[in-house]
Amino acid sequence: MSTIAIAGASGFLGKLIVEESKKRGHEVVEISRSKGADLSTGEGLADALKKADAVIDASQVATPDAADPVQPIVDAAQTLTRVANEQGVERVVMLSINGVEKENLQEFPFYKARFEQEGVITKNAKLPVVVRSAQWFEFVLNPAGTEEADHEVRVQNWDIQPVATRSVARFLVEAAEGEHGEGVVTVAGAERITLPQLTEKVLAARDDSRKVVTVDPALEGLGDGSLHAPANAVILEPSIEQWVREQA
Repeated sequence: MSTIAIAGASGFLGKLIVEESKKRGHEVVEISRSKGADLSTGEGLADALKKADAVIDASQVATPDAADPVQPIVDAAQTLTRVANEQGVERVVMLSINGVEKENLQEFPFYKARFEQEGVITKNAKLPVVVRSAQWFEFVLNPAGTEEADHEVRVQNWDIQPVATRSVARFLVEAAEGEHGEGVVTVAGAERITLPQLTEKVLAARDDSRKVVTVDPALEGLGDGSLHAPANAVILEPSIEQWVREQA
């Protein structure tokens, strides 16, 4: 058993990471403003990390729709790694996004910010692990790619290789345990699908009769295959059909 600190513990994925960590027998330290630790200012961070064996950074100090998310995200990463080093925390596991290294996707400022964050982690952490996750199944009906109305759902034509959040959470905890070594690794589901196709499947599983209308993606790179996982990606279950059945 070890102690794992989790930055962004109160977020959607963070809660799953906390749950998975406890299930695997680890002590958990939740890093969030509500718990008295602030990545942006560093306040309370030393106390949160002083007994930690590893830290998982699933934080979101700037939202995807922020005009300039790069600086706050980079500043937070620098603060986290500095304090982790001061407190003797060797392994830092960062959640990133598949494709952030590609210039056409860095036109989206949030992807650029995550790529810059990766650089901070890999340069400054003693044992860095960057986990680039493909888009989540749970992204279906997210306002970033979908606009819902009473009789139809307008969905951007993203071309993705989605993965389940619970599987990503499990992989991140395994990485904190040292199971996946160091460096950059990509995780994804086994199958490629467009976001409108996935939305149709989910609506059908929920007996939702609204029509899905496909629209162009906000950024060309989101629909041209740039979001497909690389050949060396780690493939995680469940399959698309397995996950969709769970939505019924």
